[in-house]
Amino acid sequence: MSSVDSDSSSRRASILGEDGNQGESSKAPFKYLPKHVFGSIEYPGPLSHPSSILKVIHQQDINECFNATSTSTGKPVLEMRYRGLEDSTYENPVRGHRIPSQKLLLKITRRRRKAKDKDEGVFTSEVLGSIPQTVRFRSMADYQWTPDPEGPIANLVNSLKSLDYNAILDYSFPPLEEEFLQPHENPFDPKIQYRSKMDLQPTPLFSTKNLPYAYNYKMPTQAVSEPFFDRRTQTWKTRYVNKARVIGVGPISVLHNHRLGDVPREPTMQVKNRLGALDAGLLKKLKDLFEERPVWMRYSLFARFSIEERRELQRVKAYVPTASYIMSTGPFGKCLVKYGYDPCGDRESYKYQRIFFYPNKKTVKTPINVDPLDSEEEPEGGNETKQKGWWIEKQEQLIEQGERPPLDVTKAHIFDGKYLNRERGDFQLCDITDPLIAKYINDVDKLRTKCSLQTGWYPPSLFKLIRNLIRTKYMYIWENHSPAPDSLCNIFVEEYNSGKYLLEDANQVDEEDGGNDNGEDEEGNEDDEMLNKDREDRGDDQEEGQSD
Repeated sequence: MSSVDSDSSSRRASILGEDGNQGESSKAPFKYLPKHVFGSIEYPGPLSHPSSILKVIHQQDINECFNATSTSTGKPVLEMRYRGLEDSTYENPVRGHRIPSQKLLLKITRRRRKAKDKDEGVFTSEVLGSIPQTVRFRSMADYQWTPDPEGPIANLVNSLKSLDYNAILDYSFPPLEEEFLQPHENPFDPKIQYRSKMDLQPTPLFSTKNLPYAYNYKMPTQAVSEPFFDRRTQTWKTRYVNKARVIGVGPISVLHNHRLGDVPREPTMQVKNRLGALDAGLLKKLKDLFEERPVWMRYSLFARFSIEERRELQRVKAYVPTASYIMSTGPFGKCLVKYGYDPCGDRESYKYQRIFFYPNKKTVKTPINVDPLDSEEEPEGGNETKQKGWWIEKQEQLIEQGERPPLDVTKAHIFDGKYLNRERGDFQLCDITDPLIAKYINDVDKLRTKCSLQTGWYPPSLFKLIRNLIRTKYMYIWENHSPAPDSLCNIFVEEYNSGKYLLEDANQVDEEDGGNDNGEDEEGNEDDEMLNKDREDRGDDQEEGQSD
């Protein structure tokens, strides 16, 4: 056994050499990367020496390009002129863009050793530093034109550069000569034996794009030829009109402070002209729903249709304007209303009022809303609202665990105080079925005789109570994913029963009797957010006045 070990060890020694530590030489040597930083310019042409690039690019431009930042005035663009910096008056530069790179600058040194038959050399390499920024030229050279340096065009250009006011005023275009060519030897191309005598101005910079657009000199498909009468010349002419967008297809918008009863009673002529292209069955179903209920929110109305019907209603914008107009402000803001019905003049429309709020929860941590005293690490079972879409993911987990019923799109507009089917605090009062809240919603004896801009048919104290009840229960369900108990709302009910806010009701009545009939609250209160545009209505609830 020992003889075999000795033979194997001697064999390894013969392979590695006499030195027993040669086995470590098979690994690459460890070297530190130099901290020197270099800039790289990929010159699109032959270059004899790095300093030759200064013939086509200014050193100051190179410095500004590599030192440019997002806050500096310089741009990471480098302009190169093939003809040289001295003869660049009538030449458009080639633009190169600075891009990030991950390269190393390697220096190769060759030491020559003269032998009898041939030259032999020893090569050594050394890393000098990193190249984090590189300027690359990917565009072609632009059109070039060189006018006669002694011609009138060159004199005009020089006058403009020097701002010679008198020379510019005295300039006049000379008459053209009969001969346009003259013999000329071209050192770059001997085949070109003539030169143009037309003294034209130099061509402008056509584009900074890498490739120009191919227009093909064709009109777009949505442009239609249309005759029109020119009053200046008293003749008929033809012009192209863009028919891609048709104005007037969206619902008619009505403000809250309109004259009572002065509401639209039929669609516009643009909508009437499109009735023939609409589905009769779908249109009848839509009108029947407005006979059943004169005021709808868009997503609660669409919940009564099938998936295919909802897609058709969203695709063809003319369906909704055929049956309803839209209230843009007030307690019925963003609600679709049946033609001829004025919710501001009918006291029974109190149940159709809209109430909405934004959950006062920081769903994303930003430097603005993060407390510097808070710990960076979250405790176990802590805040689950860090990332967007957390609520939907949580509901899917609860559905898989059997802790809540599946999400129902047809019940997204209903608030029952138990489960949410939509992550949005936006409801009509008639869709709130929670017994505690519905008790105060249907307290018709407290309703007012005039619909106000802020609270509708409700006095401020009762409206504030309803709002607090909905917000409290909604936030509890939103955070804890379980039905909200009525005990959470005891503090608001006690404040309302104590008559703490009855003074607000008296003040509002005084303002109405005092002639503030424009529907505006002079002092304003927390309910003024109903005047604001609902920023989350850019999805299904967005009203567009365009064609399909």
